[in-house]
Amino acid sequence: MKKSINRRDLIFGGASLAALGGAAAYTKIMRAKDTVRTTGPEIGAFNPKRDLAGLGHPMTAYAKIGKVELSRLILGGNMIGGWAHCRDMSFYDRLVKAYFTDERVFRNFRIAEACGVNTILTNPALRRVINRYWREEGGKIKFISDCGYKGGVIKGAIASVENGASLVYCHGGHADKAAVVKKDWKFFREYLDESRKLGVPVGIGCHCLATVKFCVEHDCLPDFWMKTVHRVDYPTAHLGEDRKKPQPTGLGVYDNRFVDTPPQEVFDYMATRPEPWIAFKVLGAGIEHPREAFPVAYKGGADFICCGMYDYQVVEDVNVANDIFANGLPARPRPWHG
Repeated sequence: MKKSINRRDLIFGGASLAALGGAAAYTKIMRAKDTVRTTGPEIGAFNPKRDLAGLGHPMTAYAKIGKVELSRLILGGNMIGGWAHCRDMSFYDRLVKAYFTDERVFRNFRIAEACGVNTILTNPALRRVINRYWREEGGKIKFISDCGYKGGVIKGAIASVENGASLVYCHGGHADKAAVVKKDWKFFREYLDESRKLGVPVGIGCHCLATVKFCVEHDCLPDFWMKTVHRVDYPTAHLGEDRKKPQPTGLGVYDNRFVDTPPQEVFDYMATRPEPWIAFKVLGAGIEHPREAFPVAYKGGADFICCGMYDYQVVEDVNVANDIFANGLPARPRPWHG
């Protein structure tokens, strides 16, 4: 049987069509005025007036590792490479890969350099886009490589330096496994010896404080450390729970935590080390704002901070760092290195 259509249905249907037509007309007008989507891939190339609005002044806090001068705030490259930390959101890696086209990466680098951030720290996989940026855009941003590479970290170091890396370090996942699981000090000795032949400063990265202690105990001392530090009192940290799990590094489930010890333990031990220290994961992949986390990391002992920054975050983060260094290097228990 045919459904009967009453007056109410006709009125509702007509109103819906009118509403849809009105919405379409409104959208057309807004697009014509170029007011739709003030953010997104269509923003285009670097625009100093727009992209640097709100910047107090570029960074002036620099220090050296070896002979390489680095800004004390370093641009992290995880999200640019598409392996961003995302807790249990399975779509996030694909999202950031879609967001960061080459042109978007170039724009991010341009903003960073204009803000005085002169270094990107990332994986050898990004050497292609970094070299394209240098070649086609005339950029000068320096490249620190984590040497995470399909052929191993030594081959990763070689590939990175051949493609312009100014510093290299052993990826934290490889280092934690060698130190905490395998107790393999020869792995570190070989990595340091072979990588130093490349003529650049060589570091060791890790998430576990035990990895730093293991390397020190076996006299495998790098030119600098890459060590995570962030607060562990947020609701999803699962600190006690994770330590009961059969995980060799004791790190968080669901990509939630990137340290195996609270911050003060990291600060206390790193205070005994004279090598420069680049702190990373200081925001805990978004659990804290830079204005809370940066002062804690710098004053706790970090000589540099590596922080993943989307293009729209760089100005704010540089302003936060500049406020910390406004009157020179702040006092802290661990001497400044670099």
